[in-house]
Amino acid sequence: MSASKKGPIVDPGMCRCCGLLKKCRLLNFEYEWQGRREVYSELFVDCFGLVLSHLDGEESERLICATCVTRLRDARAFRQQVLQCEEKLLNATVTIHEVGEDSSIKLEVQVKHEPVTEEPPQIIDEVDSDVEQHSEDMEVEAQAEGDAEAEPASTSRRKRKRAPPDGATVSDDSIHTDLLNRLQKIKNKLDSKILEDSTQDTRQRRPPILDKELNTIRNARTIIENSYVTPFIAVFSDYHCVYCREMILDPNKLREHTLEHDPRTYKEFETSKKMALVDITRIDCRLCQTHIDSIDSFKEHLTKIHNKHIFKDVDSEFIKFKLKTGKLNCLECNKSFNFFQALKKHMAEHFGTFICDVCGAHYFEERHLIFHKNSHNTERNVEMFPCTECDKTFRSKYSRNFHISRIHKNEAAYPCNKCDEVFLTYHMRYRHKMNFHGEKRQFPCEGCDKVYNCRKTLREHYQRTHLQLLRHECSLCDKKFYLPSALRDHMTSHTGERHYRCDYCGKTYPRKKALKVHLLSHSTEKKYKCNLCPSSYTQMNNFKNHMKSKHPLNEFNEAFS
Repeated sequence: MSASKKGPIVDPGMCRCCGLLKKCRLLNFEYEWQGRREVYSELFVDCFGLVLSHLDGEESERLICATCVTRLRDARAFRQQVLQCEEKLLNATVTIHEVGEDSSIKLEVQVKHEPVTEEPPQIIDEVDSDVEQHSEDMEVEAQAEGDAEAEPASTSRRKRKRAPPDGATVSDDSIHTDLLNRLQKIKNKLDSKILEDSTQDTRQRRPPILDKELNTIRNARTIIENSYVTPFIAVFSDYHCVYCREMILDPNKLREHTLEHDPRTYKEFETSKKMALVDITRIDCRLCQTHIDSIDSFKEHLTKIHNKHIFKDVDSEFIKFKLKTGKLNCLECNKSFNFFQALKKHMAEHFGTFICDVCGAHYFEERHLIFHKNSHNTERNVEMFPCTECDKTFRSKYSRNFHISRIHKNEAAYPCNKCDEVFLTYHMRYRHKMNFHGEKRQFPCEGCDKVYNCRKTLREHYQRTHLQLLRHECSLCDKKFYLPSALRDHMTSHTGERHYRCDYCGKTYPRKKALKVHLLSHSTEKKYKCNLCPSSYTQMNNFKNHMKSKHPLNEFNEAFS
Protein backbone atom coordinates (compact mmCIF):
# COMPACT_ATOMS: atom_id res chain seq x y z
CA MET A 1 0.00 0.00 0.00
CA SER A 2 1.43 3.31 -1.05
CA ALA A 3 1.31 5.98 1.56
CA SER A 4 0.43 9.60 0.89
CA LYS A 5 3.09 12.22 0.54
CA LYS A 6 3.80 13.74 3.91
CA GLY A 7 2.15 17.10 4.43
CA PRO A 8 0.64 19.11 7.26
CA ILE A 9 -0.48 16.73 10.03
CA VAL A 10 -2.49 17.82 13.06
CA ASP A 11 -2.18 15.44 16.01
CA PRO A 12 -4.52 15.42 17.75
CA GLY A 13 -7.28 17.06 15.75
CA MET A 14 -11.05 16.68 15.42
CA CYS A 15 -12.16 15.35 12.04
CA ARG A 16 -15.07 17.44 10.75
CA CYS A 17 -16.42 14.44 8.81
CA CYS A 18 -16.77 11.91 11.66
CA GLY A 19 -16.23 14.09 14.73
CA LEU A 20 -13.53 11.88 16.26
CA LEU A 21 -10.24 13.02 17.76
CA LYS A 22 -7.46 11.54 15.62
CA LYS A 23 -4.39 12.39 13.60
CA CYS A 24 -5.79 14.55 10.77
CA ARG A 25 -4.87 16.34 7.54
CA LEU A 26 -6.08 19.56 5.98
CA LEU A 27 -9.06 19.44 3.62
CA ASN A 28 -7.80 22.12 1.24
CA PHE A 29 -4.13 21.12 1.13
CA GLU A 30 -2.65 19.26 -1.83
CA TYR A 31 -1.36 15.75 -1.06
CA GLU A 32 -0.02 12.98 -3.27
CA TRP A 33 -1.21 9.36 -3.10
CA GLN A 34 0.01 6.60 -5.43
CA GLY A 35 1.43 9.20 -7.79
CA ARG A 36 -1.87 11.06 -8.00
CA ARG A 37 -2.60 14.59 -6.79
CA GLU A 38 -5.54 14.86 -4.42
CA VAL A 39 -7.22 17.70 -2.58
CA TYR A 40 -9.94 16.36 -0.31
CA SER A 41 -12.24 19.39 -0.58
CA GLU A 42 -12.20 19.00 -4.37
CA LEU A 43 -13.05 15.31 -4.05
CA PHE A 44 -16.19 16.26 -2.10
CA VAL A 45 -17.23 18.50 -4.98
CA ASP A 46 -16.49 15.87 -7.65
CA CYS A 47 -18.16 12.95 -5.86
CA PHE A 48 -21.10 14.59 -4.08
CA GLY A 49 -21.32 18.15 -5.43
CA LEU A 50 -20.76 19.31 -1.85
CA VAL A 51 -18.91 22.58 -1.29
CA LEU A 52 -17.50 22.60 2.23
CA SER A 53 -17.56 25.74 4.32
CA HIS A 54 -14.90 27.34 6.56
CA LEU A 55 -12.05 26.22 4.30
CA ASP A 56 -10.44 29.62 4.79
CA GLY A 57 -10.92 29.58 8.55
CA GLU A 58 -8.88 28.20 11.39
CA GLU A 59 -6.81 25.08 10.89
CA SER A 60 -8.90 23.17 13.44
CA GLU A 61 -12.05 23.75 11.32
CA ARG A 62 -10.78 22.07 8.13
CA LEU A 63 -9.45 18.68 9.24
CA ILE A 64 -10.11 15.17 7.96
CA CYS A 65 -8.86 11.88 9.44
CA ALA A 66 -7.26 8.95 7.59
CA THR A 67 -10.40 6.79 7.93
CA CYS A 68 -12.60 9.37 6.20
CA VAL A 69 -9.94 9.90 3.52
CA THR A 70 -10.09 6.18 2.71
CA ARG A 71 -13.88 6.28 2.42
CA LEU A 72 -13.64 9.35 0.19
CA ARG A 73 -11.20 7.57 -2.12
CA ASP A 74 -13.57 4.62 -2.34
CA ALA A 75 -16.38 6.99 -3.33
CA ARG A 76 -14.22 8.50 -6.07
CA ALA A 77 -13.31 5.05 -7.41
CA PHE A 78 -16.97 4.01 -7.40
CA ARG A 79 -17.98 7.19 -9.26
CA GLN A 80 -15.34 6.58 -11.93
CA GLN A 81 -16.52 2.99 -12.31
CA VAL A 82 -20.12 4.11 -12.84
CA LEU A 83 -19.09 6.73 -15.42
CA GLN A 84 -17.04 4.19 -17.38
CA CYS A 85 -19.93 1.72 -17.51
CA GLU A 86 -22.32 4.52 -18.53
CA GLU A 87 -19.99 5.51 -21.38
CA LYS A 88 -19.81 1.92 -22.62
CA LEU A 89 -23.59 1.67 -22.55
CA LEU A 90 -24.05 4.87 -24.54
CA ASN A 91 -21.49 3.84 -27.17
CA ALA A 92 -22.92 0.35 -27.61
CA THR A 93 -24.43 -0.49 -31.05
CA VAL A 94 -27.30 -2.88 -31.81
CA THR A 95 -26.40 -5.65 -34.32
CA ILE A 96 -28.35 -8.45 -36.03
CA HIS A 97 -26.56 -11.73 -36.80
CA GLU A 98 -28.05 -13.33 -39.92
CA VAL A 99 -28.04 -17.12 -40.13
CA GLY A 100 -25.16 -18.32 -42.25
CA GLU A 101 -23.45 -14.95 -42.40
CA ASP A 102 -20.36 -13.93 -40.52
CA SER A 103 -20.78 -10.21 -40.82
CA SER A 104 -23.02 -8.13 -38.51
CA ILE A 105 -25.38 -5.67 -40.18
CA LYS A 106 -26.20 -2.42 -38.40
CA LEU A 107 -29.93 -1.93 -38.12
CA GLU A 108 -31.17 1.28 -39.68
CA VAL A 109 -34.89 2.02 -39.93
CA GLN A 110 -36.49 4.73 -41.98
CA VAL A 111 -40.07 5.60 -41.15
CA LYS A 112 -42.10 7.13 -43.97
CA HIS A 113 -44.48 9.83 -42.79
CA GLU A 114 -47.93 9.93 -44.41
CA PRO A 115 -49.27 13.27 -45.62
CA VAL A 116 -51.77 13.67 -42.78
CA THR A 117 -52.53 17.08 -41.37
CA GLU A 118 -53.12 15.91 -37.82
CA GLU A 119 -50.98 12.94 -36.88
CA PRO A 120 -51.59 11.22 -33.54
CA PRO A 121 -48.68 12.29 -31.32
CA GLN A 122 -48.22 8.85 -29.75
CA ILE A 123 -47.43 7.11 -33.05
CA ILE A 124 -43.75 8.08 -32.86
CA ASP A 125 -43.41 6.61 -29.37
CA GLU A 126 -45.13 3.40 -30.46
CA VAL A 127 -42.88 2.95 -33.47
CA ASP A 128 -39.68 3.76 -31.55
CA SER A 129 -40.46 1.27 -28.78
CA ASP A 130 -40.85 -1.68 -31.14
CA VAL A 131 -38.62 -0.69 -34.03
CA GLU A 132 -35.89 -3.21 -33.26
CA GLN A 133 -38.13 -6.27 -33.13
CA HIS A 134 -40.58 -5.49 -35.94
CA SER A 135 -38.83 -3.42 -38.57
CA GLU A 136 -39.80 -5.81 -41.33
CA ASP A 137 -43.52 -5.49 -40.57
CA MET A 138 -43.23 -1.71 -40.77
CA GLU A 139 -41.49 -1.90 -44.14
CA VAL A 140 -44.30 -4.10 -45.51
CA GLU A 141 -46.92 -1.67 -44.25
CA ALA A 142 -45.15 1.22 -45.92
CA GLN A 143 -44.68 -0.66 -49.22
CA ALA A 144 -48.33 -1.81 -49.31
CA GLU A 145 -49.45 1.71 -50.22
CA GLY A 146 -47.09 2.12 -53.16
CA ASP A 147 -45.95 -0.05 -55.99
CA ALA A 148 -47.68 -3.30 -56.79
CA GLU A 149 -44.57 -4.85 -58.28
CA ALA A 150 -43.77 -8.50 -57.77
CA GLU A 151 -41.72 -9.24 -54.67
CA PRO A 152 -38.70 -11.60 -54.68
CA ALA A 153 -38.98 -15.12 -53.31
CA SER A 154 -37.12 -14.22 -50.12
CA THR A 155 -40.00 -11.96 -49.04
CA SER A 156 -42.70 -14.58 -49.52
CA ARG A 157 -42.48 -15.46 -45.85
CA ARG A 158 -43.31 -11.94 -44.79
CA LYS A 159 -46.82 -11.06 -43.83
CA ARG A 160 -48.28 -8.81 -46.54
CA LYS A 161 -51.16 -6.42 -46.25
CA ARG A 162 -54.13 -7.14 -48.48
CA ALA A 163 -54.89 -4.62 -51.22
CA PRO A 164 -58.33 -3.01 -51.18
CA PRO A 165 -60.98 -4.17 -53.67
CA ASP A 166 -61.25 -2.47 -57.05
CA GLY A 167 -62.91 0.88 -56.77
CA ALA A 168 -62.52 1.06 -52.96
CA THR A 169 -60.43 3.72 -51.31
CA VAL A 170 -58.58 3.53 -48.01
CA SER A 171 -58.34 6.69 -45.95
CA ASP A 172 -55.11 7.80 -44.26
CA ASP A 173 -56.78 7.76 -40.86
CA SER A 174 -57.72 4.10 -41.18
CA ILE A 175 -54.16 3.19 -42.17
CA HIS A 176 -52.73 4.90 -39.10
CA THR A 177 -55.36 3.42 -36.81
CA ASP A 178 -54.67 -0.07 -38.10
CA LEU A 179 -50.94 0.42 -37.69
CA LEU A 180 -51.34 1.70 -34.13
CA ASN A 181 -53.59 -1.20 -33.14
CA ARG A 182 -51.13 -3.76 -34.44
CA LEU A 183 -48.17 -2.10 -32.77
CA GLN A 184 -50.06 -1.90 -29.48
CA LYS A 185 -50.81 -5.64 -29.60
CA ILE A 186 -47.16 -6.40 -30.29
CA LYS A 187 -46.05 -4.15 -27.44
CA ASN A 188 -48.44 -5.85 -25.02
CA LYS A 189 -47.14 -9.28 -25.98
CA LEU A 190 -43.54 -8.16 -25.54
CA ASP A 191 -44.23 -6.61 -22.14
CA SER A 192 -45.93 -9.76 -20.88
CA LYS A 193 -43.09 -11.92 -22.23
CA ILE A 194 -40.40 -9.75 -20.61
CA LEU A 195 -42.25 -9.79 -17.29
CA GLU A 196 -42.62 -13.56 -17.41
CA ASP A 197 -38.94 -14.09 -18.27
CA SER A 198 -37.72 -11.71 -15.57
CA THR A 199 -39.90 -13.39 -12.93
CA GLN A 200 -38.64 -16.82 -13.96
CA ASP A 201 -34.99 -15.68 -13.97
CA THR A 202 -35.38 -14.12 -10.52
CA ARG A 203 -36.74 -17.35 -9.14
CA GLN A 204 -33.85 -19.25 -10.67
CA ARG A 205 -31.19 -16.84 -9.43
CA ARG A 206 -32.38 -16.66 -5.84
CA PRO A 207 -32.72 -20.00 -4.11
CA PRO A 208 -34.43 -20.15 -0.70
CA ILE A 209 -31.12 -20.35 1.18
CA LEU A 210 -30.03 -17.06 -0.35
CA ASP A 211 -33.32 -15.44 0.64
CA LYS A 212 -32.76 -16.57 4.22
CA GLU A 213 -29.24 -15.12 4.29
CA LEU A 214 -30.53 -11.79 3.02
CA ASN A 215 -33.34 -11.82 5.55
CA THR A 216 -30.82 -12.49 8.32
CA ILE A 217 -28.86 -9.37 7.34
CA ARG A 218 -32.06 -7.30 7.09
CA ASN A 219 -33.28 -8.41 10.52
CA ALA A 220 -29.89 -7.71 12.13
CA ARG A 221 -29.81 -4.25 10.58
CA THR A 222 -33.36 -3.47 11.80
CA ILE A 223 -32.58 -4.61 15.36
CA ILE A 224 -29.28 -2.71 15.60
CA GLU A 225 -30.69 0.51 14.16
CA ASN A 226 -33.66 0.59 16.54
CA SER A 227 -32.18 -0.70 19.82
CA TYR A 228 -29.26 -0.07 22.16
CA VAL A 229 -27.42 -3.32 21.43
CA THR A 230 -23.69 -2.95 20.77
CA PRO A 231 -22.22 -4.51 17.62
CA PHE A 232 -18.46 -5.00 17.84
CA ILE A 233 -15.46 -6.66 16.22
CA ALA A 234 -13.14 -9.06 18.05
CA VAL A 235 -9.49 -9.61 17.12
CA PHE A 236 -8.25 -12.44 19.30
CA SER A 237 -9.64 -11.26 22.67
CA ASP A 238 -9.56 -7.52 21.93
CA TYR A 239 -12.77 -5.57 21.32
CA HIS A 240 -13.01 -3.01 18.52
CA CYS A 241 -15.75 -0.53 17.63
CA VAL A 242 -17.53 -1.69 14.46
CA TYR A 243 -17.90 1.90 13.22
CA CYS A 244 -14.43 3.41 13.69
CA ARG A 245 -12.29 0.33 14.53
CA GLU A 246 -11.18 1.88 17.82
CA MET A 247 -9.79 -0.74 20.23
CA ILE A 248 -11.58 -0.60 23.60
CA LEU A 249 -10.92 -3.38 26.08
CA ASP A 250 -13.35 -2.37 28.81
CA PRO A 251 -16.86 -3.60 27.84
CA ASN A 252 -18.52 -0.70 29.71
CA LYS A 253 -16.44 1.86 27.82
CA LEU A 254 -17.13 0.02 24.56
CA ARG A 255 -20.88 0.38 25.09
CA GLU A 256 -20.52 4.07 25.99
CA HIS A 257 -18.31 4.71 22.96
CA THR A 258 -20.72 2.98 20.55
CA LEU A 259 -23.54 5.31 21.62
CA GLU A 260 -21.56 8.17 20.04
CA HIS A 261 -22.14 6.67 16.57
CA ASP A 262 -25.37 6.78 14.57
CA PRO A 263 -26.69 3.18 14.32
CA ARG A 264 -28.32 4.02 10.96
CA THR A 265 -24.81 3.94 9.44
CA TYR A 266 -24.35 0.31 10.47
CA LYS A 267 -25.30 -0.88 6.97
CA GLU A 268 -22.07 0.71 5.68
CA PHE A 269 -19.93 -1.56 7.85
CA GLU A 270 -21.89 -4.83 7.90
CA THR A 271 -20.58 -7.89 6.10
CA SER A 272 -22.45 -10.85 4.65
CA LYS A 273 -19.56 -13.29 5.02
CA LYS A 274 -19.72 -13.66 8.81
CA MET A 275 -22.41 -13.43 11.45
CA ALA A 276 -22.25 -10.20 13.40
CA LEU A 277 -21.04 -10.16 17.01
CA VAL A 278 -23.44 -8.18 19.23
CA ASP A 279 -23.42 -7.38 22.93
CA ILE A 280 -27.00 -7.50 24.27
CA THR A 281 -26.33 -6.30 27.81
CA ARG A 282 -28.72 -3.44 27.05
CA ILE A 283 -31.43 -3.88 24.40
CA ASP A 284 -34.13 -1.22 25.09
CA CYS A 285 -36.01 0.43 22.23
CA ARG A 286 -34.60 3.63 20.69
CA LEU A 287 -38.00 4.61 19.28
CA CYS A 288 -39.71 4.77 22.66
CA GLN A 289 -38.90 4.42 26.35
CA THR A 290 -39.81 0.73 26.63
CA HIS A 291 -37.40 -1.45 28.59
CA ILE A 292 -36.78 -4.81 26.86
CA ASP A 293 -34.57 -7.65 28.08
CA SER A 294 -34.60 -10.18 25.21
CA ILE A 295 -34.19 -10.10 21.44
CA ASP A 296 -37.38 -12.11 20.82
CA SER A 297 -39.42 -9.67 22.87
CA PHE A 298 -37.83 -6.75 21.04
CA LYS A 299 -38.71 -8.20 17.61
CA GLU A 300 -42.30 -8.63 18.70
CA HIS A 301 -42.28 -5.07 20.07
CA LEU A 302 -40.99 -3.66 16.76
CA THR A 303 -43.65 -5.38 14.67
CA LYS A 304 -46.66 -4.62 16.89
CA ILE A 305 -45.84 -1.15 18.23
CA HIS A 306 -43.67 0.46 15.54
CA ASN A 307 -44.86 -1.49 12.44
CA LYS A 308 -41.32 -2.59 11.53
CA HIS A 309 -40.99 -5.63 9.30
CA ILE A 310 -39.17 -8.64 10.77
CA PHE A 311 -38.70 -11.76 8.64
CA LYS A 312 -40.05 -14.86 10.40
CA ASP A 313 -37.87 -17.43 8.61
CA VAL A 314 -34.72 -16.30 10.49
CA ASP A 315 -33.64 -18.13 13.65
CA SER A 316 -30.61 -16.09 14.73
CA GLU A 317 -29.65 -12.69 13.33
CA PHE A 318 -26.26 -12.51 15.08
CA ILE A 319 -24.12 -14.16 17.76
CA LYS A 320 -25.19 -12.79 21.15
CA PHE A 321 -22.85 -11.98 24.05
CA LYS A 322 -22.99 -10.21 27.38
CA LEU A 323 -19.52 -8.74 27.74
CA LYS A 324 -18.01 -8.08 31.15
CA THR A 325 -14.63 -8.06 32.86
CA GLY A 326 -13.45 -11.40 34.16
CA LYS A 327 -15.06 -14.69 33.18
CA LEU A 328 -17.55 -14.76 30.31
CA ASN A 329 -20.57 -17.06 30.03
CA CYS A 330 -22.12 -18.59 26.93
CA LEU A 331 -25.72 -17.38 26.61
CA GLU A 332 -26.74 -20.66 24.99
CA CYS A 333 -25.41 -23.23 27.50
CA ASN A 334 -24.06 -21.02 30.35
CA LYS A 335 -20.56 -22.49 30.08
CA SER A 336 -17.89 -20.08 31.41
CA PHE A 337 -14.57 -19.04 29.84
CA ASN A 338 -11.66 -16.94 31.02
CA PHE A 339 -11.07 -15.20 27.68
CA PHE A 340 -13.29 -14.03 24.85
CA GLN A 341 -11.33 -15.91 22.18
CA ALA A 342 -12.14 -19.21 23.88
CA LEU A 343 -15.83 -18.24 24.15
CA LYS A 344 -15.98 -17.22 20.48
CA LYS A 345 -14.43 -20.54 19.45
CA HIS A 346 -17.00 -22.33 21.60
CA MET A 347 -19.88 -20.45 19.92
CA ALA A 348 -19.13 -22.38 16.72
CA GLU A 349 -20.69 -25.40 18.43
CA HIS A 350 -24.00 -23.53 18.45
CA PHE A 351 -23.85 -21.50 15.21
CA GLY A 352 -21.05 -23.00 13.08
CA THR A 353 -22.29 -24.22 9.68
CA PHE A 354 -19.16 -26.17 8.68
CA ILE A 355 -19.28 -29.55 10.46
CA CYS A 356 -16.69 -32.32 10.49
CA ASP A 357 -18.25 -35.61 9.30
CA VAL A 358 -15.81 -37.62 11.44
CA CYS A 359 -16.11 -36.12 14.93
CA GLY A 360 -18.88 -33.53 14.54
CA ALA A 361 -16.75 -30.48 15.33
CA HIS A 362 -18.28 -27.17 14.21
CA TYR A 363 -16.49 -24.24 12.57
CA PHE A 364 -17.48 -20.82 11.26
CA GLU A 365 -15.15 -20.94 8.23
CA GLU A 366 -14.48 -23.67 5.71
CA ARG A 367 -10.69 -23.25 5.83
CA HIS A 368 -10.70 -24.06 9.55
CA LEU A 369 -12.70 -27.23 8.86
CA ILE A 370 -10.25 -28.32 6.15
CA PHE A 371 -7.32 -27.78 8.49
CA HIS A 372 -9.14 -29.76 11.21
CA LYS A 373 -9.88 -32.72 8.91
CA ASN A 374 -6.16 -33.20 8.33
CA SER A 375 -5.84 -34.17 11.99
CA HIS A 376 -8.06 -37.23 11.33
CA ASN A 377 -5.86 -38.44 8.51
CA THR A 378 -3.73 -41.15 10.12
CA GLU A 379 -1.90 -41.86 6.90
CA ARG A 380 0.90 -39.56 5.91
CA ASN A 381 -0.62 -38.47 2.64
CA VAL A 382 -2.00 -35.16 3.88
CA GLU A 383 -1.91 -32.57 1.13
CA MET A 384 0.81 -30.03 1.76
CA PHE A 385 1.26 -26.66 0.12
CA PRO A 386 4.91 -25.82 -0.64
CA CYS A 387 6.21 -22.28 -0.81
CA THR A 388 7.29 -21.24 -4.31
CA GLU A 389 10.12 -19.10 -2.91
CA CYS A 390 11.71 -21.41 -0.33
CA ASP A 391 11.64 -25.03 0.80
CA LYS A 392 8.99 -24.61 3.53
CA THR A 393 5.67 -26.44 3.32
CA PHE A 394 2.34 -25.64 4.93
CA ARG A 395 -0.84 -27.54 5.74
CA SER A 396 -3.19 -24.93 4.27
CA LYS A 397 -3.24 -22.44 1.41
CA TYR A 398 -3.98 -19.65 3.83
CA SER A 399 -0.79 -20.30 5.83
CA ARG A 400 1.26 -20.59 2.64
CA ASN A 401 -0.09 -17.35 1.17
CA PHE A 402 0.32 -15.53 4.48
CA HIS A 403 3.94 -16.72 4.65
CA ILE A 404 4.67 -15.51 1.10
CA SER A 405 3.10 -12.09 1.62
CA ARG A 406 4.94 -11.50 4.91
CA ILE A 407 8.35 -13.07 4.33
CA HIS A 408 9.01 -12.88 0.59
CA LYS A 409 6.85 -10.01 -0.67
CA ASN A 410 7.10 -7.99 2.54
CA GLU A 411 3.48 -6.91 2.16
CA ALA A 412 1.91 -5.11 5.08
CA ALA A 413 -1.68 -6.12 5.82
CA TYR A 414 -2.54 -4.43 9.13
CA PRO A 415 -3.27 -0.68 8.72
CA CYS A 416 -3.53 1.67 11.68
CA ASN A 417 -6.97 3.31 11.88
CA LYS A 418 -5.48 6.49 13.36
CA CYS A 419 -2.73 7.22 10.83
CA ASP A 420 -1.38 5.98 7.50
CA GLU A 421 1.06 3.42 8.89
CA VAL A 422 0.66 -0.22 7.81
CA PHE A 423 2.25 -3.19 9.60
CA LEU A 424 3.15 -6.78 8.84
CA THR A 425 1.52 -8.30 11.92
CA TYR A 426 -1.28 -7.52 14.32
CA HIS A 427 1.14 -7.34 17.27
CA MET A 428 3.34 -4.81 15.48
CA ARG A 429 0.28 -2.62 14.92
CA TYR A 430 -0.68 -2.99 18.57
CA ARG A 431 2.78 -1.92 19.76
CA HIS A 432 2.57 1.07 17.42
CA LYS A 433 -0.78 2.11 18.92
CA MET A 434 0.63 1.87 22.43
CA ASN A 435 3.78 3.86 21.66
CA PHE A 436 2.41 6.55 19.33
CA HIS A 437 -1.32 6.82 20.06
CA GLY A 438 -1.32 6.21 23.80
CA GLU A 439 -3.52 3.11 23.84
CA LYS A 440 -3.17 1.09 27.03
CA ARG A 441 -4.10 -2.41 27.97
CA GLN A 442 -4.33 -3.65 31.54
CA PHE A 443 -5.26 -7.17 32.54
CA PRO A 444 -5.72 -7.60 36.30
CA CYS A 445 -5.35 -11.02 37.89
CA GLU A 446 -8.43 -12.34 39.64
CA GLY A 447 -6.38 -14.28 42.17
CA CYS A 448 -4.12 -11.47 43.35
CA ASP A 449 -3.49 -7.76 42.89
CA LYS A 450 -1.01 -8.06 40.01
CA VAL A 451 -1.75 -6.32 36.70
CA TYR A 452 -0.22 -7.19 33.33
CA ASN A 453 -0.20 -5.42 29.96
CA CYS A 454 -0.23 -8.65 27.98
CA ARG A 455 -2.97 -11.27 28.05
CA LYS A 456 -0.49 -14.11 27.45
CA THR A 457 1.60 -13.07 30.45
CA LEU A 458 -1.51 -12.97 32.62
CA ARG A 459 -2.57 -16.43 31.47
CA GLU A 460 0.86 -17.90 32.23
CA HIS A 461 0.90 -16.24 35.65
CA TYR A 462 -2.58 -17.53 36.51
CA GLN A 463 -1.86 -21.09 35.42
CA ARG A 464 1.56 -21.26 37.04
CA THR A 465 0.83 -19.47 40.32
CA HIS A 466 -2.84 -20.04 41.09
CA LEU A 467 -3.75 -23.21 39.21
CA GLN A 468 -0.36 -24.83 39.75
CA LEU A 469 -0.36 -26.39 36.26
CA LEU A 470 3.17 -27.76 36.49
CA ARG A 471 3.14 -30.44 33.79
CA HIS A 472 6.91 -30.79 33.28
CA GLU A 473 8.51 -32.94 35.99
CA CYS A 474 12.19 -33.63 36.50
CA SER A 475 13.07 -37.33 36.15
CA LEU A 476 15.91 -37.02 38.70
CA CYS A 477 14.11 -35.17 41.49
CA ASP A 478 10.58 -34.19 42.51
CA LYS A 479 10.57 -30.67 41.10
CA LYS A 480 7.93 -29.64 38.54
CA PHE A 481 7.87 -26.72 36.15
CA TYR A 482 5.32 -24.82 34.08
CA LEU A 483 7.43 -24.38 30.94
CA PRO A 484 9.63 -27.00 29.26
CA SER A 485 12.39 -24.38 28.97
CA ALA A 486 12.42 -24.07 32.76
CA LEU A 487 12.85 -27.84 33.04
CA ARG A 488 15.78 -27.76 30.60
CA ASP A 489 17.46 -25.04 32.63
CA HIS A 490 16.91 -27.09 35.78
CA MET A 491 18.51 -30.21 34.28
CA THR A 492 21.82 -28.36 34.08
CA SER A 493 21.97 -28.48 37.88
CA HIS A 494 22.14 -32.31 37.60
CA THR A 495 24.43 -32.59 34.60
CA GLY A 496 26.73 -29.67 35.35
CA GLU A 497 26.59 -28.48 31.73
CA ARG A 498 27.51 -24.86 31.08
CA HIS A 499 26.75 -24.19 27.42
CA TYR A 500 26.48 -20.39 27.56
CA ARG A 501 29.87 -18.64 27.27
CA CYS A 502 30.65 -14.93 27.48
CA ASP A 503 32.49 -13.65 24.40
CA TYR A 504 34.27 -10.96 26.41
CA CYS A 505 35.78 -12.80 29.35
CA GLY A 506 35.16 -16.48 28.63
CA LYS A 507 32.98 -17.23 31.66
CA THR A 508 30.40 -20.00 31.20
CA TYR A 509 26.87 -20.29 32.59
CA PRO A 510 24.28 -23.08 32.68
CA ARG A 511 21.37 -20.79 31.75
CA LYS A 512 20.92 -18.20 29.05
CA LYS A 513 19.27 -15.81 31.47
CA ALA A 514 22.34 -15.87 33.71
CA LEU A 515 24.55 -15.04 30.72
CA LYS A 516 22.36 -12.04 29.82
CA VAL A 517 22.73 -10.71 33.36
CA HIS A 518 26.48 -11.18 33.16
CA LEU A 519 26.72 -9.31 29.84
CA LEU A 520 25.38 -6.21 31.54
CA SER A 521 28.67 -6.03 33.44
CA HIS A 522 30.46 -5.38 30.14
CA SER A 523 28.03 -2.85 28.69
CA THR A 524 26.97 -0.75 31.69
CA GLU A 525 28.72 1.25 34.35
CA LYS A 526 29.89 -0.73 37.39
CA LYS A 527 28.47 1.23 40.29
CA TYR A 528 29.62 -1.08 43.09
CA LYS A 529 33.40 -0.84 43.52
CA CYS A 530 35.43 -2.60 46.15
CA ASN A 531 37.62 -0.32 48.29
CA LEU A 532 40.01 -3.15 49.14
CA CYS A 533 40.73 -4.40 45.61
CA PRO A 534 40.20 -3.27 41.99
CA SER A 535 37.01 -5.35 41.55
CA SER A 536 33.75 -3.64 40.62
CA TYR A 537 30.23 -4.89 39.90
CA THR A 538 26.98 -3.79 38.29
CA GLN A 539 24.72 -5.54 40.79
CA MET A 540 24.60 -5.29 44.53
CA ASN A 541 24.24 -9.05 45.04
CA ASN A 542 27.49 -9.77 43.20
CA PHE A 543 29.26 -7.12 45.20
CA LYS A 544 28.05 -8.67 48.49
CA ASN A 545 29.18 -12.13 47.40
CA HIS A 546 32.58 -10.71 46.51
CA MET A 547 32.98 -9.08 49.89
CA LYS A 548 31.97 -12.23 51.76
CA SER A 549 34.26 -14.52 49.78
CA LYS A 550 37.30 -12.26 49.27
CA HIS A 551 37.19 -10.02 52.34
CA PRO A 552 35.35 -12.01 55.05
CA LEU A 553 36.83 -10.06 57.99
CA ASN A 554 35.88 -6.64 56.66
CA GLU A 555 33.46 -4.38 58.55
CA PHE A 556 31.20 -4.24 55.48
CA ASN A 557 30.39 -7.92 55.85
CA GLU A 558 29.60 -7.51 59.52
CA ALA A 559 27.03 -4.83 58.65
CA PHE A 560 25.20 -7.22 56.25
CA SER A 561 25.57 -10.38 58.33
